[in-house]
Amino acid sequence: MVPVAMPQYTSFKTLANGSTGYYWTCPTLYRKAGCPYRSAALGVNLSQKELYEAAGVWNGRLEEWRRERSDARVEPDTTRYGTVEWLMNAYLKHSSFLERVSEFSRPDYKRVLDRVCDVVLKADKTGNGVRVGDAKVGQIGVSTAEKIYAEFGATRTGEKVLTYCKAMWKRMQPHHPELFRPDTPNPWEGVTLRRRKKATKGHVDRETVYAFANGAIEHGRGELAAAAVLAFEWLMRPSSIGAGYAPWTGYRASDHPDKIRLKHRKTDELALHPLEYADEETGELVKLYEDAEKVLALTPRYGTSIVTKKNGQLFGDGTFLAHEVREMADKLRDEGKAVPAGFSLDKCRHGGMTELEEMGLTEGQGRVLSKHKTAAAYRGYAKETEKRVLEATKARFGRSEQPKNMNEIKGRKTGKKA
Repeated sequence: MVPVAMPQYTSFKTLANGSTGYYWTCPTLYRKAGCPYRSAALGVNLSQKELYEAAGVWNGRLEEWRRERSDARVEPDTTRYGTVEWLMNAYLKHSSFLERVSEFSRPDYKRVLDRVCDVVLKADKTGNGVRVGDAKVGQIGVSTAEKIYAEFGATRTGEKVLTYCKAMWKRMQPHHPELFRPDTPNPWEGVTLRRRKKATKGHVDRETVYAFANGAIEHGRGELAAAAVLAFEWLMRPSSIGAGYAPWTGYRASDHPDKIRLKHRKTDELALHPLEYADEETGELVKLYEDAEKVLALTPRYGTSIVTKKNGQLFGDGTFLAHEVREMADKLRDEGKAVPAGFSLDKCRHGGMTELEEMGLTEGQGRVLSKHKTAAAYRGYAKETEKRVLEATKARFGRSEQPKNMNEIKGRKTGKKA
């Protein structure tokens, strides 16, 4: 017997412990059509209201994907077959793109490649401008690719232009070999990437994060406090937090009462973080995120996600959420709280990543927590702080003594033994 009325695309099953688990599953028709959403656990022993709210998040995402796909579906223009713009549109709908690029990153590809198509180059003979999107794929050689790249130069967008175009040529050439130049099938491989001085993003430490969190709670904005804690402790991106990838149903659920389950939107990676463990010597339960859980206990449950607006709606891609956090940080600083100028969720996350390195974790251990897929992506987050330099120097001379856990860190700061 079905315990509650079931929303669209949901199912349930009785778990081993006798509780009822609820699940959302994307229809096969849409999965075959390239929908990035597959399935999701909605929670255990949900009320009808909780079930509809949880399923509504995923049904909303599916509907948004269907709407975008419908808007993008146009009749093919055979007169433009073989142009760079035609290649771009074909690539963005091809399985070689959909299977390799996450749903989170796809809009950025479209934005950058649109800008490439809109670049106007001067023709050699006539002197009239030629739009790159109107040119034939076979007309793009190394020298032309270099001119296109020069329009963007040594910028982050320029790096994306080179990376995205190189990938597009590589993935599509086997499917339409007749369109590409036989001498240089991928002209973008001949373009030299210009070096640029990358700005180093700031970070905040543990004390600063909790100064903001406690201040936000005092002002009745527990959801902003929770956002800062999620970014620092569990290394979530602001876009994942704002889009509802940290649900209440993932926090100490009946099937994992000692863990918090989160998802990273950009990498589509699921993270299951332990919240406590039993001490091997005493058998006592040791809480790992005691301060974070105190913040979550004071966070109002406006919706199915830990961080939502007061009306239960999600913040979206994180832009509005970031704005709300900045405003709260400015207010707390004006009140004399220890919250620096420029406080942001990005800095909270970078601070958490930096703490991993300050604690002496190996790269493998750090990536287990952050869920970065590559070592290169992981390494760019931890900052070269004075503490890291000191610990490295002490280790060099055999005088390193790393704290064992967060309780010991707190003990060092207060002068008490953990």
